[in-house]
Amino acid sequence: MDKKSILAIVLSLIVWILWMNFVEQPVQQKKESTVIKEVNRKPETEKREKIAFNRPERKSKITLISSNNKIEKKIEMSTEQFKARFSNKGAIIESFKWRERDIELIVTNTNAKGFFDFPIHMSEEEFIWGSNLDKTLWNCKKISNNVISFSSRLSISGRPIKIEKIYTFYSNTHYFRIEYRLTNIGNRDFIFPNGYLLFSPADFLGPDMDFDNQYNHINSIYNLGGDFEKETKGGGFFSNGESIKKENGVTRWVGLMSRYFLLLMIPEKFDGTGIICDLQENSGSRTGIYIPADLIEVGGKIRKSFKVYVGIKDKERLAAVDSSISDAADISKWIEPIRDFVLWCLLKINILMGNYGWSLVIFSILSKLVLFPLTMKSTESMKKMQELSPIISELREKYKGKPEILNKKIMEIYKKNKVNPMSGCLPLLLQLPFFFALYSALINSVDLWRAPFILWIMDLSMPDTVYTFNNFNINILPIFMTLTTFIQQKLSSGSTMGQQQKIMMLMPLVFIVIFWNMPSGLVLYWTLQNLLQILHQVYINKKEDEVTV
Repeated sequence: MDKKSILAIVLSLIVWILWMNFVEQPVQQKKESTVIKEVNRKPETEKREKIAFNRPERKSKITLISSNNKIEKKIEMSTEQFKARFSNKGAIIESFKWRERDIELIVTNTNAKGFFDFPIHMSEEEFIWGSNLDKTLWNCKKISNNVISFSSRLSISGRPIKIEKIYTFYSNTHYFRIEYRLTNIGNRDFIFPNGYLLFSPADFLGPDMDFDNQYNHINSIYNLGGDFEKETKGGGFFSNGESIKKENGVTRWVGLMSRYFLLLMIPEKFDGTGIICDLQENSGSRTGIYIPADLIEVGGKIRKSFKVYVGIKDKERLAAVDSSISDAADISKWIEPIRDFVLWCLLKINILMGNYGWSLVIFSILSKLVLFPLTMKSTESMKKMQELSPIISELREKYKGKPEILNKKIMEIYKKNKVNPMSGCLPLLLQLPFFFALYSALINSVDLWRAPFILWIMDLSMPDTVYTFNNFNINILPIFMTLTTFIQQKLSSGSTMGQQQKIMMLMPLVFIVIFWNMPSGLVLYWTLQNLLQILHQVYINKKEDEVTV
């Protein structure tokens, strides 16, 4: 493997890790904030508009007309998939457990409200700051084991209206339905203050984790104009500092994404006309969908229903609910098949091992055995290149300043001796897809969440931090991985040219920067690969020494 090949691999790894860590994952930059124009008109095409407007919004003054409830009431509901506890204060879900792993998805120990409130708003100001509806003690009724209805009679800007919010759950599904009904109970037409309604899910999504960690952030997500979009609070280097994002376009769904779970609202039989995201630092990650609404005639009613998906980032489950939400899994289509295979292997091995750390050990050994023939071919190729090293050095000296002739002569030498300079890189290049797939599995799969190994490694999905000094994490596995990389390079370098050897010795330094804050399971996998390669190289070197003697 010549120095150009090594440089190509190092640069590829650096570019990949910069992309994953600074663009797609922990510090994803916020896109340019925009605003909506004419959100109350029905869009005719998929075209997205980013047009500023200065139209003042009319504030809707909400007051409670009457309520039979003077105290807060709680109602519980359970299906095969979910277990929920409702409160009539705001008509919210204050506890929501994903029963497959008994994980609570409502977290309230943050700047966000946390609970699943699914509010309805009539202005952007209400969307950002809330309204009296959030504090109202709604009338509530459990219509059946799977249906709960909330209602409230309100005066909005002096006009009486009845608002209903109906939750319907189903057996053996990964979604439930929420329906909103607005009935004009006055003697005049009810006119919406701004010509639209804003619907949104919660402003936070669990499970409860260390949210200061770069992997555990919350994203606002939505489908606008047929494209999947993701927003992160705080922005990035290119952010213009705006805290509210608004954009016009055909909106298929809105929701939230935590590290492992999704909460999505999908309109049924209609589309939204735009989105609004609250990206302020000290609030929740709320995303709203604009729905046109002009007026309700006397005695008239508006009904809007949504499917609500709550579950893991699984494309098959998402597609079973609605084909438009499959992209919300946010998994590369190139990596997904390998990721699913790697995850399947780990789950099957773990049935026998009962520990994902040891399952990773077994998986590393099996993958090494599968790649063993290629590793042997790579070793033979590198040995031949080391034997040709003196000849190549002479050519470099002879044709110094004549790169075209030099390259032609070197390729003739390689061809004559049946050496492929890239074959030494082949095992590493073939290993990279498994590396990327394992990274995706450790980042997105709840099965590996809080999976312990041994000693200080208590969570394979997180760095193996043993101490934090001035906000800098001290991790053990990356140090050990770097040492094994250095030993591996030392053992395999042999009589490599001095310049190439210097380049190869830079790789451990590059790797320790890349791997420092990665999930410990990923670092463990790479370290195990290094150890297995060291054992293989020791065997090869010993065998060569015996032949020499």
